[in-house]
Amino acid sequence: MMFRCVFMLLVAASCGCAQWQALFDGKSFHNFRTPTGTTGPEVSWRISGGVLESLPDAVRQCDLWTAKPYKNFDLEFDWRVGPRGNSGIKYLIQASNVDRLTHPGGSVYYHETSLGYEFQLIADPPGTPPSTHVSGALYNYLLPTEVPVHTPGEWNTGRLLVNGRHVEHWINGNCVLSYSLDSPQLKAALRARHAGSARMMDELKNRVTAIAFQHHDSAVAYRHIRIKVLPD
Repeated sequence: MMFRCVFMLLVAASCGCAQWQALFDGKSFHNFRTPTGTTGPEVSWRISGGVLESLPDAVRQCDLWTAKPYKNFDLEFDWRVGPRGNSGIKYLIQASNVDRLTHPGGSVYYHETSLGYEFQLIADPPGTPPSTHVSGALYNYLLPTEVPVHTPGEWNTGRLLVNGRHVEHWINGNCVLSYSLDSPQLKAALRARHAGSARMMDELKNRVTAIAFQHHDSAVAYRHIRIKVLPD
């Protein structure tokens, strides 16, 4: 597994035409938008000290989409979730929804969400065993080999590689998941579920899509976000 991950990253790094590009400049939402575009990112996110931070109590909670779509790419970022925090990087997005939800206290809020593949990022304590709902997993479908996260509230590094049909999830310098979009294991996991999002992920009609930083009604922060566009 590790050999495969390192090999694919070396292949990505060897592309002479590929250069790192900053997605987040530390001071603006210039390269980002919301899923529907009816509001700006500032209704759900803020920038403080060069860090992108979710607004957990926002009335309209929007995933943060890249302004440009991507097909093959290498994405690096730092991420931090607070206790009980929940987020993820959505990619190969097939659709978006606006959900009307209710807090336990009865107040209503709206969530502009993204339907697609999710690199799960959640407040796992060190020593958490692998599952399909822990950091590094392909949420709901494929579990990571390990969960090498720091204590919730501390910064972690992340890396997401999508190159053709090959995908990798990295946490803190460790390749925790490496899979093919055509793998029998993934196909079986998708077809075992009857949700509309699973069907869309299985059909994968949209191959060039935005990348989303998920807002999930909790405190999450990102910084040092950069991307390398890889050739087709």
